[in-house]
Amino acid sequence: MLIDKNFTSFGQQIEILRKRSLLFGNEETAKHLLKRFGYYNIINGYKDPYIDCVNENGEEKYKIGVMFEQIFSLYCMDRNIRSSVMEAMLEVEDTLRTAVAHTIAESFSAEEALYLKKENYRTGKARKGKFQRDYILDKFNYILKDDYEPIKHHREKYNNVPPWVLLKRASFGNLVNFTKLLKSKEKNNVAALIYGIDISIVNSMPAIIDLFMDTLFVCLDYRNIVAHGGRVYNFSPKAKFRYSEILHKNNGISEEDYRKGNNASLPELLKALNLIDNKHPAGIIEESINLWFNSHCENYPKDSLFLQEYLF
Repeated sequence: MLIDKNFTSFGQQIEILRKRSLLFGNEETAKHLLKRFGYYNIINGYKDPYIDCVNENGEEKYKIGVMFEQIFSLYCMDRNIRSSVMEAMLEVEDTLRTAVAHTIAESFSAEEALYLKKENYRTGKARKGKFQRDYILDKFNYILKDDYEPIKHHREKYNNVPPWVLLKRASFGNLVNFTKLLKSKEKNNVAALIYGIDISIVNSMPAIIDLFMDTLFVCLDYRNIVAHGGRVYNFSPKAKFRYSEILHKNNGISEEDYRKGNNASLPELLKALNLIDNKHPAGIIEESINLWFNSHCENYPKDSLFLQEYLF
C-alpha cells in the first residue's frame, strides 16, 4: 500500500519549508501556528500563488521573498471571508425557507396531509426506479416523526406539523431541490417573494426563474464548501449561472463578458445576491471582502494583483 505522506514533526515541517526557500519572520511563532491550524490547512491550502517552480525531484520552490507569515495572512483572510459567506448563506436559507413555506401553505393548506401530496410537485429525475420528488418527500415524512422541537410539540399537541415548522428541519440541499420541484405557479410565487417583485413580472419573464434557481444552486455549493472549511476566495462551484439578461444588464456587463471564465465566482455571486429583496447577505460578504482584502494587502501589496481577479 502506498503512503501519500510520511509523518513529520512541527520542527521538520519548518525545515522542509525553509529548504523550499520560504522565509520566516519568527520560526517559533510559525511552529505555534502550525500546531494550532495545521500544515495542510495553511500551506497546502494557500501556497499556490507563491510557488515559483517545481524542480526535477518534484520539490516546490517558493518565489523570492515569500514568507510563511504571508501565506498565513492569506489563510486568515480567506477564513474570515469564509465565515461571512456562511453567515450570508444561512440568511439566504432562512429567506428561502420562509418563502417556500408561505407559498405551499397558501396553495395547498398548512395541513401536512395536503401540502405533502405528491401530485402537488414535479417528479424530477428518476434514480434507481424512484423519482427525486419521492426521495425528498420521504425525507420530509421522516422529519415529521423525529423528536426534535418544535416538530414533536406540533405533532403531539395539534396532530399536524405546518410547513414553516417542517422546513426548519430540512437541510439547505433538500430545500433547494424541493424548490426546484415546485410547479410553475408556486415556483414563480417563491421567486416573486425572494426578489420583492410582482408575480406578473415573474410570469412574463422566464429568465427570472433561470436566474433564481441558478442562484440557489450556486449558494448551495458555497454553503457546502464553507461548511467543510474549504478555500473560498477562488472557489469554482460546479453550479453555474446561465446567461440571464437580468443579471448582466443590472450590473452593466455585456453578454460576452458574462459568458467568460468562472461565472460563479464570488463577484458573480454578489451580483446575483444584490438582486434579491434582502440585501443583507450580499452586504455581509462585501464588507468582509473589503475589510480582509485591505488588511492582507496592506502588508503584502503585491498580492492585490492576483486577489483582485477573484474578489472584485
